[in-house]
Amino acid sequence: MLNLQTYKKPITNETVQIKSAIDSILNSKAIGFIDLPNRTELWKKSEALGSEIRKNYDHLIVVGIGGSSMGPRALAEFSGLTNISFLDNVDSIETENVLKKIHGPDSLAWLFISKSGTTIEVLWTIELIQQRYFELYNGSQSELEKKLWSHTFFITEHTNNSLYNLSVQHQRPCLEVPLDVGGRFSVLSPVGLVVGSYLDLDLDQIKSGAQRALLDSENLQTQCEQFLASFDRNESITLFWFYCSRLRWFGGWLQQLWAESLGKKQNKSNEPAFPFSTPMTSIGACDQHSILQQVVEGPKNKFVCVFRFKDIEKHSTTINKPIFAETKSMQGKRFGDLLKAEALATQKGLDISNVSTMLYEFDRLNPETLGYLFMSFQIIVSVLAETKNVNAFDQPGVSLGKKLIPEFL
Repeated sequence: MLNLQTYKKPITNETVQIKSAIDSILNSKAIGFIDLPNRTELWKKSEALGSEIRKNYDHLIVVGIGGSSMGPRALAEFSGLTNISFLDNVDSIETENVLKKIHGPDSLAWLFISKSGTTIEVLWTIELIQQRYFELYNGSQSELEKKLWSHTFFITEHTNNSLYNLSVQHQRPCLEVPLDVGGRFSVLSPVGLVVGSYLDLDLDQIKSGAQRALLDSENLQTQCEQFLASFDRNESITLFWFYCSRLRWFGGWLQQLWAESLGKKQNKSNEPAFPFSTPMTSIGACDQHSILQQVVEGPKNKFVCVFRFKDIEKHSTTINKPIFAETKSMQGKRFGDLLKAEALATQKGLDISNVSTMLYEFDRLNPETLGYLFMSFQIIVSVLAETKNVNAFDQPGVSLGKKLIPEFL
């Protein structure tokens, strides 16, 4: 499934520590995301709810932010379907544009997601939605109940919080985000699975990929060794470069996972934390025309992880009769041939320019691959944090910003 090629031998003495950290993470009873593939009831409920929404509605609008949006967005982009929208930023212009879809309310479903159930951006957006419906139906509470609340679905912790209480008030389905699963680690909980089911993705394949990652200790160890060696080389930027347009939002999900889990001021001993790298994501070949120049000739402080997929590179789309002089050499070639050549040339150029790289080559990009990627990177960031005595599961820097918001309001 995965062919992992490394181009620099890791100069690190932490191999034993990495093995120990992998065992510690995989066997932890306190880290809930590891156990999600085994929580059959959550998968069944998620599949059933997503299927119900798909059968009864033409369009789904997901309201969430951060970990409650990134994973579902990644699944939606991967699916290629357009019968879904997201509200994950309090940009009123974008919100108003999406709200224009409510002219057919009976065919429109709303999915409200917040792990804590107290996320101000989510609750504020819900209030705007309610206000727009209230205006649309001239303040009729009965119409509001019939046209809005009867078409809503919820995902949050089953605790005494605003979102859960709202679902109870209107007697609407509400699936649980387990208390032992952090928001950015929740994509394989109902947070991602309901959307995946709505999009008619094969949840069994996603689960199979996640289970495969849990057993792939050799590749997990190799990646952790490479990342730690990269930090030892003072490569302060880790660049994930996907040669697939359907992984832009997966890149966003991975960027949040890496940054919030590893970017800490203090470690568990209240000492200065290890300076992990800053994550970036790119899409090939378009970003060869945006940031590649800086990567090749700028500071040698980057570790570039290139992701290729054989099924995309072998896709049969061709141009039967090229009309431009520049494309004559492509006669008989597939679009995938060009994408493969772009990836190979970019990585070779990086190697020649002494930029560190690692290649991920998958046979195909399918739901199983996506499940594998979700689970493996959740494990990897947890292991990297464990080796450096950092808490991967809090985000005090984000919390500080939340505390300051009221002052500016």
